[in-house]
Amino acid sequence: MIGPDGRPASYDGSAYVSSDGRYWWNGVAWMPLQARGFRPSISQVVIGIAVLLGVFVVWNFVVPNIWLPDVQYGVTNTKIDSPTRVEFDYIRDQPCGELTFRAVFYDANGNQVRVFDDSTISSVPSNKMVHFTLNISPPLPSTAVRFDAVPACHG
Repeated sequence: MIGPDGRPASYDGSAYVSSDGRYWWNGVAWMPLQARGFRPSISQVVIGIAVLLGVFVVWNFVVPNIWLPDVQYGVTNTKIDSPTRVEFDYIRDQPCGELTFRAVFYDANGNQVRVFDDSTISSVPSNKMVHFTLNISPPLPSTAVRFDAVPACHG
């Protein structure tokens, strides 16, 4: 059997097919062969699902841990501006609606020179740096060179 392309056709088990694979013999005439669409096998579907699951796990559990900034929770950047004013930054992992601070002041030798209990109630969200400025009264002794601010969450 000779195909429409002028070359011998081959039998594929159900019909004759032209050598270029574009036509098949229906017993009367050469008909154009319909191109089969992509039909994935079961193994290709399973492998695709496994790859998508792997990407999901990596994206949700590995990547966020790589990009997390190094956050130092608590009080940082303490600074004595004047005998009546101090400032610092604060961040916590849980929100707090009623937050107060106790400031303990030290001299150059590490001796405690004053304790100041702040009565101002503040609210802080979780994982967000908040800057605080405290006004101290009566004024600090001139020997105070550093302080520790100890937070207390009341609700």
